[in-house]
Amino acid sequence: MGNDLTLTLLVSGVSLLAVWVPFYRGMTICMKALAVTRVVGAAEIGQQLQNRSSASPEPISVRMLRVLGRSLRENGAEGMPSDFVVDASRQYVTNEYEASYARPVSMYANILPPIGFIGTTGGLLILFLSMRVASESLELGALAMALTSSIFALIGFAVLEAVKIRLYGRMQSGLDEAMAYYRTAAAKQRREAS
Repeated sequence: MGNDLTLTLLVSGVSLLAVWVPFYRGMTICMKALAVTRVVGAAEIGQQLQNRSSASPEPISVRMLRVLGRSLRENGAEGMPSDFVVDASRQYVTNEYEASYARPVSMYANILPPIGFIGTTGGLLILFLSMRVASESLELGALAMALTSSIFALIGFAVLEAVKIRLYGRMQSGLDEAMAYYRTAAAKQRREAS
């Protein structure tokens, strides 16, 4: 009985380790995205826009306003409609976010189900071989490998995808926050000009 438990725990540990590596890397990227999508107030946005040295993880709303300001300065002489520049800047920052955070998280999340499937098929193969040898200990270890690899992989996949969806919502809120700041600043500038 002790040998069966040891083998089962060992196989479960190996399954967990196989899933842990991509899950850990995906969660590391999620933590970086969490810092980038944090909510900042108008006062902090103004302060960071005045500060020329950008913070290491610059909030998405500040990044949006920097890109927008640069685009408006560069395209102002060409007579390009400002609504177009605003929309293009928003799309640029969204693409930047997706390339830096959302796609890598998806990649690590999408690696997990195949790892679980490999563990399941490997466990079933060992189970069939152990029936030929008539080793109950090996059968128990094979079942543990088949089940735990699938369970760990699916839980990891679900967690990474759920966090990615939540972060995408935070990113959209940050962009909306930047747009509100921009509209307020533009209205104030128009009032001062007239």
